[in-house]
Amino acid sequence: MRFTSLPDWAFYPIAALVIGGMIGGALSFGNTGARSVEELLQDGRVFQGEELGALATGNGLYVQLLNEDDGFFARVRAERGQFDGLQSAGAFFVLSDLEREAFQGHRVRMRVVARSAGTNGAEGTHVNLFLPGRGQGQWERVELSNSFEAYDFEIAVRECVWDFAFVSLWPDWVEEANTIDVERIEVSVLEPQPSCA
Repeated sequence: MRFTSLPDWAFYPIAALVIGGMIGGALSFGNTGARSVEELLQDGRVFQGEELGALATGNGLYVQLLNEDDGFFARVRAERGQFDGLQSAGAFFVLSDLEREAFQGHRVRMRVVARSAGTNGAEGTHVNLFLPGRGQGQWERVELSNSFEAYDFEIAVRECVWDFAFVSLWPDWVEEANTIDVERIEVSVLEPQPSCA
């Protein structure tokens, strides 16, 4: 059996169409969750499910995405305290330009749904929303239980424009008691700051 090849004048246009279709198809699976400022003001920003595996970590912290009966959660382990050595934002998410635009100039609520891990569980965790005017001195500590519970923090800063925003966690670090599980993190808008209105 003998195959004949396509002539060049037919092969290259067909190949270009196929490649263009492949690229167009791949791009159609891009970020379909883009939201408007109005939607962010109404619904806030929620980090949950598989997205928790994208927690960035500073030196001395480790994140592992796990899926058990309760669904996905991030296991965050600290190998040092937040003020030991090089300081960082811990295990964190970075708010996008659009999210910062929606939230800046408002008081915000940060809700963390977390628990002490079953193995090497930390008694608590430190939480922070790093913003202009909020730094290492604003870590807030909460005691954790062995089941997922929600912990709320209300945050206000004087600055009306946020050049950066890091949603941050740092588990307690005491010998082997240094691990937490995080099921969900939310940032939602409260009222506008009077000085920014």
